[in-house]
Amino acid sequence: MTYIRRAIESLLLEAAKHFPVILLTGPRQSGKSTTLQRLFSTHAYVTFDDPVIRTQAERDPALFLADHPAPVVFDEIQYVPHLLSHIKMEVDRSRLRHGSYVLTGSQAFSLMEGVTESLAGRVAVFELLQFSYSELPAIKEMNEDRAFEDIIRGFFPGPVAQRVPPVLFHGSYIQTYLERDVRTMHAVGDLRAFQQLIEILAANIGQVLNLSKIGTLCGVSHTTVRKWISVLEASRLVYLLRPYTRNLRKRVVKSPKLYFTDTGMVAHILRESNPRALRNGVMGGAIFENAVIMDLVKANYGKGSPWQFFYYRDNNQVEVDLILLRGSEHIPIEIKLSRSPNDHMIAGLRSLKKLIKAEQSYLFSSRKESVTMPDGVKAVHWYHFVREERSLR
Repeated sequence: MTYIRRAIESLLLEAAKHFPVILLTGPRQSGKSTTLQRLFSTHAYVTFDDPVIRTQAERDPALFLADHPAPVVFDEIQYVPHLLSHIKMEVDRSRLRHGSYVLTGSQAFSLMEGVTESLAGRVAVFELLQFSYSELPAIKEMNEDRAFEDIIRGFFPGPVAQRVPPVLFHGSYIQTYLERDVRTMHAVGDLRAFQQLIEILAANIGQVLNLSKIGTLCGVSHTTVRKWISVLEASRLVYLLRPYTRNLRKRVVKSPKLYFTDTGMVAHILRESNPRALRNGVMGGAIFENAVIMDLVKANYGKGSPWQFFYYRDNNQVEVDLILLRGSEHIPIEIKLSRSPNDHMIAGLRSLKKLIKAEQSYLFSSRKESVTMPDGVKAVHWYHFVREERSLR
């Protein structure tokens, strides 16, 4: 298997010099274990995916830590959350050196509750999603066909580094996710309705969430939909893009938009395996927008998350796909699957410029050459922007 370096590696190594505990969260099979075993190769490695090991840790946590002394990597710590308080006691009692305990976890929300209660001030927390383009070998000529081949393959290490056929990888991932994570850890009783929810969400990526409408389609209440979407977000199958409301007097849409963290998963759920058919179909623009936004999100995590991400929409139908925010710095971005940028595509950017101060606004398109449009909007090729990470420096 080819190992592809992750952008977050330098942050993890630096944190290990200052904190006794490191926690790396993220979805299953995003490369957490592989990355940590490579970076901390002298640490022992223990995975709680093993039910025997898990039982030992649950039966006598103090003895388990004595049998597995630091430095050690504990994988999938969410299966034994009570172990966190014992790690805290061991850290405080033994005054262990920095980087002694390195943890991974796949259920971010429930896991973080235990971390904040037990390890506050002792742990550095990071998140690792799938590959971003900035981590992969550069592509000299990125065209629409190549982009949609990547979209269907997805960006998990399995299909990218191990060459696992996407249909096999994503099918297995969904089944394992439903049976192990959803049924076991979140006690979702109606898996058929839950899977139907996933299919409905995949068909509506990039849309503002309407919980009541989705609940009607699934045959469950809007409160159940909200709970289930929280499960999907916690396990990082989906990403919620919140609306921008900062310092604006106009009434704005308050519900988030939903994207999948991996486009290969969306394509699999939608049963789309032909890049050209997907590109030219009704979902082409939406899944392309999903891919670009999530690539920026993943690259941002690799840099320690200096940027916040929002979208903008108000009751006057002014809409912008993405706003990057860092302190007082704003970068509005519109995303279009087109080789021919025009003034109509930047109407939202031009209207938003009257409401917020932004040094530069961008239109991402498939046009090879950059061009400056009215009101200083810069139309750039989306791949050159995300690959060079200009916005994330």
